[in-house]
Amino acid sequence: MNQAPHGHTEQGDATGVSLLRVSKTYGLAIVLQVDHLLFPFGKVTGLVGENGAGKSTMLGILAGTVSPDRGGTVEIEGSRIATGEPVASQAAGIAMVSQEFPLVGQLSAAENLTLGLKPKGLFVNRKAMTAAARQMLGSIGLDIDPRTPVSALSIPQRQMLEIAKALGRDPRLLILDEPTSALGPIEADQVIMIARQYAAQGKAVIFVGHRLAEVRRAADQVIVLRNGRLVAEMNATEATDERLIQAMAGHELAISSAADDGDPAAKKSVFEARDLTAEGLGPVSLAVREGEVLGIAGLMGAGRSRLLHTVFGAIHATGGTMTLAGQSFSPRNPGQALDAGVALVPEDRKQQSILAAAPVRNNATLAVLRRISRRGFLSPATDRVKALEYVAPTGARFASIEQPIGSLSGGNQQRVIFGKWFAARPKLLLLDEPTRGVDVGAKAEIYALIDQARAEGMAVIVVSSELEELFHISDEIAVLRKGHVRRVLRREEFSKERVLLAASGLKETP
Repeated sequence: MNQAPHGHTEQGDATGVSLLRVSKTYGLAIVLQVDHLLFPFGKVTGLVGENGAGKSTMLGILAGTVSPDRGGTVEIEGSRIATGEPVASQAAGIAMVSQEFPLVGQLSAAENLTLGLKPKGLFVNRKAMTAAARQMLGSIGLDIDPRTPVSALSIPQRQMLEIAKALGRDPRLLILDEPTSALGPIEADQVIMIARQYAAQGKAVIFVGHRLAEVRRAADQVIVLRNGRLVAEMNATEATDERLIQAMAGHELAISSAADDGDPAAKKSVFEARDLTAEGLGPVSLAVREGEVLGIAGLMGAGRSRLLHTVFGAIHATGGTMTLAGQSFSPRNPGQALDAGVALVPEDRKQQSILAAAPVRNNATLAVLRRISRRGFLSPATDRVKALEYVAPTGARFASIEQPIGSLSGGNQQRVIFGKWFAARPKLLLLDEPTRGVDVGAKAEIYALIDQARAEGMAVIVVSSELEELFHISDEIAVLRKGHVRRVLRREEFSKERVLLAASGLKETP
């Protein structure tokens, strides 16, 4: 993993997977430049860096989806493999679990798990395929019917399915790109255990993450990229938050936390649910006041996202009552919820929150088209001016307001989404995993946006799989288990033990 010694020429190390003289340039911009980097067998290498640091480019070169500039090579045990060819990387024993979930939604879990594997015989034996899939799912503790369509699975279940699919190919190098971003603490611990056990079998593992504590637990060694270059490498025991963040950002970050700003009883109630039920949810009773953040915790499948989608009208409520700003609230669809003053930033940003091929300006004004249009017509000039007005306060960075939003980093996409909803001036802001897949710098800026929402008097409900995040931004935390609120914790009661005991259905020891 160290820089190449003087005199190193053609061959990489015979003890792992090596990148040699690898660089990637787009136009005049150098996005990656690494002289020599080894991912050793028998170890987990943590890889961290801000969005745009070159991590995705490096992983793409290893997986064969990105071609390095001329002269750069990838070697496994000293043997060079063809670059820019995914089939060659797969044949050499490289498998990547992507955070984008490249699964086929119309196919079943079993079909996705076995996709690309050569069948025994001329025809597909569906009974054997289902049995093999069940074994692969069991190896990671994912309890789902292999015949279930992927489109019916939750985001965390799809993440675990991707891991099972990669492990089923028995790779020599397993790349885990943000494998815990959609998972709760218990499931994340399970993935970390899988990574360490796989490395213990003599395989190389790359663990990419923005949750630095998880990277430290998973990794034997950590490398840091900044602006496409290797800027730090250290043992996991040396990799403190302070050292990693300073290496990633090039400076220290100041992150504020939720502050005590007065008597909660003096604040107006914005949203209240009483005995709310929907399919797989409830009864749920909870409330949130103006300028406050209610965190929602729970394990995978606890109903956290289902709760937000029910409040937003995307899932039909079957019972109970809701009030918004003192008025009865029962949206039959998201349009009615938006008209009443509710906004949702969903977990699946790519599928549910952006028009990836459309320019930034269209995405930024999408929630207020009626307000900024005249007689049903919106001029491109007005659209551009308003889009810039809405996204400027969020700190979103892009080359042009006409740039497709899908070409932006996850953090910048999320900033545009916040700008879109702030423009709608909602009373209640629903956030489902708002920092999923973004770096520590972008997280700090998203926390600042949440602070802005509080300052403007919005009530905010946040679902997050990161307990530290919920502790950081919430005034109260409601813990869900099997669709029910198991416990509501005030700030002075916050602790990982209390949340996990409630989420697991266990009683707290006196």
